[in-house]
Amino acid sequence: MKKRFVALALGLCLIAAATAMGTSAYFTAQETAHNVITTGGVAIALEEWASLPEPGEEPVPFEDVAGVMPGAQVGKVVQVANTGASEAWVRVCLAKSITLAQGVEGEPDLSLVTMDINTAAWTEKDGYYYYNKPLAAGETTEPLFTQVSFDKDMGNLYQNCTAQVDVSAQAVQTANNGGSALEAAGWPEA
Repeated sequence: MKKRFVALALGLCLIAAATAMGTSAYFTAQETAHNVITTGGVAIALEEWASLPEPGEEPVPFEDVAGVMPGAQVGKVVQVANTGASEAWVRVCLAKSITLAQGVEGEPDLSLVTMDINTAAWTEKDGYYYYNKPLAAGETTEPLFTQVSFDKDMGNLYQNCTAQVDVSAQAVQTANNGGSALEAAGWPEA
């Protein structure tokens, strides 16, 4: 009887062990998803033309001009094109300078060189001109100005001088960045 009991106990232990092993097996599955999220970007091109082109004509790039006399106007069209894929706020900074001819002494009057600023499309603040509306991808701003004028009262001090108008443009995203260029944050450091 003892042998039977041991055999029965051993059999029960084997059945219990087999059952326990069978219950530890699970069906499993695993899957991984790779999601790519690409950020947008802002890109612009500063465009300077000698004049506004007629429809269907190619614009002529601005080149340095020599021999300008007092009272003259020189065509110089300044625009900014959005070459990126995202809408942008745009601003432009202008810097004028006059270098007198060698050997000539005096303090140049920068107010004698002016530009016909388009105040309908651009707003001046803190030394910058801000474009009044968002610039969509592929669009170009209205001109900031189309000509540079030399005052008729420029005297002999300005003979053979060099006048320079430097233009720099900046852009920031419009998405989640204020309701106008004037309210936008994140402008590049000058």
